[in-house]
Amino acid sequence: MASSSCALLGLACFVLLAAAAGATQYKVGGDNGWAVPDATAESFNTWAEKTSFQIGDSLLFVYPKDKDSVLLVEPADYNACNTSSYDKQFDDGSTSVALDRAGAFFFISGVEANCRANEKLIVMVAGAGAPAPAPDRQGSGSSSSPSTSAPVPSKGGGAPVPPSSPKAPAAKNSTAKGAPPAAGTDRNGAGAGLAVAGLVASVAGCVAHAMLAL
Repeated sequence: MASSSCALLGLACFVLLAAAAGATQYKVGGDNGWAVPDATAESFNTWAEKTSFQIGDSLLFVYPKDKDSVLLVEPADYNACNTSSYDKQFDDGSTSVALDRAGAFFFISGVEANCRANEKLIVMVAGAGAPAPAPDRQGSGSSSSPSTSAPVPSKGGGAPVPPSSPKAPAAKNSTAKGAPPAAGTDRNGAGAGLAVAGLVASVAGCVAHAMLAL
């Protein structure tokens, strides 16, 4: 019985380590952070289209909390820069958002003027073993994405809205706080690796428990 329990604990620890090794954290906006892009800067959506996001990855938004915020919204609110309706609101200045499902995530600045100045982001997350579908950009020559009832963003440089996806699990108009994670390794040159200290501690606990079971 003891050997069977040890084997199960060892398997669980291995799964935790494997999941941690494959996850990556991306800092939105690079050194400039979450802010209105400069005239010569790459738009958030252009950056996102060149990055392969997977379930388990996370986004790090860094911004002055007394002047800005991050809203996770629905496609229609993304298009309209509607800051009064959102699924989640973050305003702690250093927000980590987990990409916990496949599909599209829509983010806008909590300041309407900033959103209209292109401080907005669409992230497409691929399911297990599948590449993320890239939103079609008008005149870009990229492949067409599935049709959607949501209107295409009218601002310059923005990407058309991809198909709508299930809502994030949080309640409408709820406020959530993110915590700044530790720095890690890069993937695709787009962000720092997700810290795995918490999972390592969990693994250590698993191993200790397995030894006691012996």
